[in-house]
Amino acid sequence: MYVAVILLAPLSGLLFYIAALQSALPPRRWAMLGCLLGPAVLPMFMARRRWSLVCARGLRYALLRA
Repeated sequence: MYVAVILLAPLSGLLFYIAALQSALPPRRWAMLGCLLGPAVLPMFMARRRWSLVCARGLRYALLRA
Protein backbone atom coordinates (compact mmCIF):
# COMPACT_ATOMS: atom_id res chain seq x y z
CA MET A 1 0.00 0.00 0.00
CA TYR A 2 2.73 2.47 0.97
CA VAL A 3 4.79 1.52 -2.06
CA ALA A 4 1.87 2.36 -4.34
CA VAL A 5 1.45 5.76 -2.68
CA ILE A 6 5.18 6.48 -2.93
CA LEU A 7 5.22 5.57 -6.62
CA LEU A 8 1.95 7.33 -7.42
CA ALA A 9 2.89 10.71 -5.92
CA PRO A 10 5.69 11.68 -8.36
CA LEU A 11 3.68 10.35 -11.28
CA SER A 12 0.67 12.46 -10.37
CA GLY A 13 2.97 15.44 -9.86
CA LEU A 14 4.25 15.02 -13.40
CA LEU A 15 0.75 14.63 -14.79
CA PHE A 16 -0.48 17.73 -12.94
CA TYR A 17 2.53 19.65 -14.26
CA ILE A 18 1.65 18.76 -17.85
CA ALA A 19 -2.06 19.48 -17.35
CA ALA A 20 -1.28 22.84 -15.74
CA LEU A 21 0.92 23.80 -18.69
CA GLN A 22 -1.91 22.98 -21.07
CA SER A 23 -4.43 24.92 -18.97
CA ALA A 24 -2.29 28.04 -18.46
CA LEU A 25 -2.13 27.52 -14.68
CA PRO A 26 1.08 27.80 -12.62
CA PRO A 27 2.72 24.41 -13.31
CA ARG A 28 5.19 24.26 -10.41
CA ARG A 29 2.47 24.87 -7.83
CA TRP A 30 0.27 22.10 -9.20
CA ALA A 31 3.22 19.72 -9.57
CA MET A 32 4.15 20.26 -5.93
CA LEU A 33 0.56 19.73 -4.81
CA GLY A 34 0.36 16.61 -6.95
CA CYS A 35 3.55 15.23 -5.39
CA LEU A 36 2.40 15.97 -1.87
CA LEU A 37 -1.26 14.93 -2.05
CA GLY A 38 -1.39 12.68 -5.09
CA PRO A 39 -4.62 12.26 -7.02
CA ALA A 40 -6.65 13.86 -4.21
CA VAL A 41 -5.80 17.24 -5.81
CA LEU A 42 -7.80 16.43 -8.96
CA PRO A 43 -11.12 18.03 -7.83
CA MET A 44 -9.28 21.19 -6.79
CA PHE A 45 -7.42 21.28 -10.10
CA MET A 46 -10.57 20.83 -12.16
CA ALA A 47 -12.36 23.58 -10.22
CA ARG A 48 -9.45 25.98 -10.66
CA ARG A 49 -9.20 25.19 -14.37
CA ARG A 50 -12.91 25.83 -14.80
CA TRP A 51 -12.72 29.09 -12.83
CA SER A 52 -9.83 30.38 -14.95
CA LEU A 53 -11.84 29.56 -18.08
CA VAL A 54 -14.85 31.46 -16.73
CA CYS A 55 -12.68 34.44 -15.83
CA ALA A 56 -11.09 34.49 -19.27
CA ARG A 57 -14.32 34.18 -21.25
CA GLY A 58 -16.84 35.81 -18.94
CA LEU A 59 -19.88 34.54 -17.11
CA ARG A 60 -22.31 34.96 -19.99
CA TYR A 61 -20.27 32.94 -22.49
CA ALA A 62 -21.92 29.61 -23.36
CA LEU A 63 -19.55 26.65 -23.63
CA LEU A 64 -22.18 24.50 -25.33
CA ARG A 65 -24.19 26.39 -27.89
CA ALA A 66 -27.49 24.92 -28.96
